[in-house]
Amino acid sequence: MAQAKIKMMPATHQNDNGFSAPQKTSSTFIQGAPVKLTSGLLVPATTASVGSVTYVSKSSASNVIGIASGKAASGITTNLLVHKIKEGLEFVGNLVHLTAASAKVSKIRSVVYLGKASGDTHYGWSKDTPGTNSASYIRGTITRLIDPASTVNGRVQVQITKGGALSAF
Repeated sequence: MAQAKIKMMPATHQNDNGFSAPQKTSSTFIQGAPVKLTSGLLVPATTASVGSVTYVSKSSASNVIGIASGKAASGITTNLLVHKIKEGLEFVGNLVHLTAASAKVSKIRSVVYLGKASGDTHYGWSKDTPGTNSASYIRGTITRLIDPASTVNGRVQVQITKGGALSAF
């Protein structure tokens, strides 16, 4: 049986000194979505689909500043908390895969990429390689299996190794 999917969130053992910024009036994104700043306003990261998984696009990967901890609604400019995404910080999310039944992992230290499967609302971690230049995508290494090994859509904790505005903080 597949695991109910959770929103992407920071690992509980760390303090990421999140920050808040106003959302762009015309932007909408969900809690747990990767976001970037444009003219001082939060907007969703640009994405690219590879098969049935959507990743933060290569051109946007270095501009992502964090994971939104609130939902943005069109027509509003309220401040939202953002958990910074930078090398060494860890985030918890579900495994996603091009083939839903294959969204499972059995070992720590597997390399995964930030993405969401077709039809999913929430972002998670994909073992699928986004293709050529996969080193240009936001990626990390699994540091902890929260659900038992080989659980479909199991929750994992991942340490960021590449991507995000790593030099901005």
